[in-house]
Amino acid sequence: MTNELRNEETLRALYDKFNENDLDAASELLTEDYEGLDVPSGEVVRGRAGWKQRQAANRAPLPDARTTIQSLVVKGDFAVAEVVNEGTHTAPFPLPGGGEHPPTGNRIRGLSCELYEFQDGKIAKGTLYYDFLTVATQLGLKF
Repeated sequence: MTNELRNEETLRALYDKFNENDLDAASELLTEDYEGLDVPSGEVVRGRAGWKQRQAANRAPLPDARTTIQSLVVKGDFAVAEVVNEGTHTAPFPLPGGGEHPPTGNRIRGLSCELYEFQDGKIAKGTLYYDFLTVATQLGLKF
């Protein structure tokens, strides 16, 4: 199996495990020193435990969250995925800068572009870009 096929399988497995809410199994697909950057918030997560904590926080307001791959390109040890993130807002949603937005019951749908770097078949680095304005509008937030 080529590195590209192995890396694609790893990334697809990460999304599958996230959709199954199996964050323990998903985190095993990361290197121990994984580093992730959430570009809109500026938050950096480090290590498997940091990634799991961030994903659990992401799922809390949208417990039925699912990610669907729209397009995926893998070249060597790098991948770019365009994904759709969806879920129902049933718990308080943490706001950037503090505070929470109460549950609305709204169905939330947002697009993101995610860049990954692999080491020995595991995900070593992730950079996530997404449209928070669309999500905020679906939550009923006004700016």
